[in-house]
Amino acid sequence: MEEKEICYPYAYGRLNASLDWLASSLEMDCIREGIECDDKLIALLKEKIEKIQKVAVEDSFDKH
Repeated sequence: MEEKEICYPYAYGRLNASLDWLASSLEMDCIREGIECDDKLIALLKEKIEKIQKVAVEDSFDKH
């Protein structure tokens, strides 16, 4: 079996896009399932995701 190496820029891009999608997807799932979802909760989740993304970018500059 051929050993494959991780393409870190691609993996980072996929993870970053998935985090952006997470809050919107959760909100839509709640609506579909009839779960009451407060707008403040989704806003907090988006804020936390943005902080995670910002730290990841800042850390990547420190490493290179």
